[in-house]
Amino acid sequence: MVGTAGDYLRFLEALRRGGAPILGRASVEGMTTNQIGDLPVSTEGPGYGFGHGFGVLLDPAAAQDPASKGTFHWGGAYGLGYFVDPAERLSVVVFSNTAFTGMVELPREVRAAIYRGLAAEGGAR
Repeated sequence: MVGTAGDYLRFLEALRRGGAPILGRASVEGMTTNQIGDLPVSTEGPGYGFGHGFGVLLDPAAAQDPASKGTFHWGGAYGLGYFVDPAERLSVVVFSNTAFTGMVELPREVRAAIYRGLAAEGGAR
C-alpha cells in the first residue's frame, strides 16, 4: 500500500466501521477475527490470535494489553505501526521511517500512552 498517514488512517477507519466503501463486512470480519484457533502467535505472545490480515487481541489480561478485546493491529518493516480498537472507536497510525523500533516499539509506546490518557479521563480501562 502506498499513501500518506492520512490515507492509511482513512483506510483503517473504513475497516473499523465495517469496510465500506472499500471492502465488504464479511471480508473485514475475516481479517479481524482470529483464524488460527489456539495456535500461539510467536511475534505477539499470549492473549493474541491472527486474522486473515491482522494480529487480533483475544485476551487483554493474558496479553497485559490495555486495549479492548478485538483490537487489531500490525506494522511494516520501515516504521509503520497501527491499531484499531473498535470498542473504543479508535484508529491510530504511526509513521516513523525507522526500522524495528518504528514497527514495534514506538507503536506500543504510543498505544500505551493513549490508553493511559483515556484512563485518566475516565474512558478506557
